[in-house]
Amino acid sequence: MTEGYDYVIVGGGPAGMSAASRIKRLKPGARVAVFERSGFVSYAPCGIPYYIGGLVRDLGQLVHYPVEEFRRRGIDVFTRAEVVDADYGTVRVRVGGSERAFEWGKIIVATGARPKLPPVEGLDLDGVLTLRTLEDAERARAYVEGARRVAVVGAGYIGLELAENLRRLGKEVLLFEVLPHVMPTLDPDMASLVEEELRRNGVELHLSEGLRGLEGDGRVKRLATDKGTYDVDLVFVATGVAPETGLAERLGARRGPTGAIAVNRRMETGVEGVYAAGDVAEAVNLVTGRPDWFPLAPVANKMGYVAGINAAGGQAEFPGAVGTAVTRVFDLEVGRTGLTEARAAKEGFQPVSVRVRVGTRSSYYPGAAEVVVKLIADRGTGRLLGGQLVGREGVLARLNTLAALLARGATVDDLFYADLAYAPPFAPVWDPLIVAARVLRRELGGAE
Repeated sequence: MTEGYDYVIVGGGPAGMSAASRIKRLKPGARVAVFERSGFVSYAPCGIPYYIGGLVRDLGQLVHYPVEEFRRRGIDVFTRAEVVDADYGTVRVRVGGSERAFEWGKIIVATGARPKLPPVEGLDLDGVLTLRTLEDAERARAYVEGARRVAVVGAGYIGLELAENLRRLGKEVLLFEVLPHVMPTLDPDMASLVEEELRRNGVELHLSEGLRGLEGDGRVKRLATDKGTYDVDLVFVATGVAPETGLAERLGARRGPTGAIAVNRRMETGVEGVYAAGDVAEAVNLVTGRPDWFPLAPVANKMGYVAGINAAGGQAEFPGAVGTAVTRVFDLEVGRTGLTEARAAKEGFQPVSVRVRVGTRSSYYPGAAEVVVKLIADRGTGRLLGGQLVGREGVLARLNTLAALLARGATVDDLFYADLAYAPPFAPVWDPLIVAARVLRRELGGAE
């Protein structure tokens, strides 16, 4: 027997649940089903390192809305439900140990991304962990309790947050990165500030050191790189993610230049009735004007929102993103938006950059700290291309200001003349962003 739904959403993460909620709001009588492979929907995977570190005590705190809330709204949510096959108009789903067929009128693929694992032996050993779902988090927390010496492979956002939280628990932490600096989304001169903070807090940092294999007799005991072998009790592999495109491709959608599913601004794949949203799909980079991939929760939520509106017969477009992200590494706030200097050159711009160190408050006001601001602009046009900020306070608001300007194609002059707020407890009269813009104007040959 085949069950029928007007709308099927595959994936219960930010994009999927945002889409399902929007459809149900616009079309209350529609039959809507969500299929989620894990046991949770509408959860915050970004909070997993903090659950492992004990800052988040209960796993349920990472769930924005329980399954029952969506069911109350009239959305049929199937958890631990894996789509095993699909063709146009039908999906086959393994639910509760048996396969069932479901017909759909329109489908939104929100399958997200999967861990991107290095091609080495030993990944199947006990004690080698990846983090993507809340089940992964629960399993990892149990493993961490009995470990003394922990390796983290990959120094992106999750790797750094894991390193901090493991140190909070008193673990010896070895952090490995194949690139010559941490945080590939930063330029090396800004990443070096983060590296200093990691070392200051006892993280054993191994840069330009690639993983060659994991060793042990059933349970991981050693980690081998191109530079040496290290005894460890536990290994987290945090080497990035890749879009989970298989289902969308089976339905006839195609991948774009980034490897994610190509969509237009309405989240349409080009196959009638098939939409894609979230980490599985591309979006326009508002700096370059070209397709890009932004596996970030705020972007996924908006893409799902737009997909839901259009699937329900409305009109909405997702304009794109600039790749804004922020994190905390021990006592440092670290943020970035737009293009790095290296990426800007690769994209065909003529990047000019400056880096300034400025106080976050009026010098006479207690508690003032410093923030390092790096701005990047195009020499020919003066257009802002990107920015990075590292400091002990005041990063988020300035980062968001810069992100909003980037999305609108603002120039260095636009930033310099921006009417930013001033008060001694929050900012000096010359805000760090304004100071950086002033120096960058000079580099571009503008007024002093």
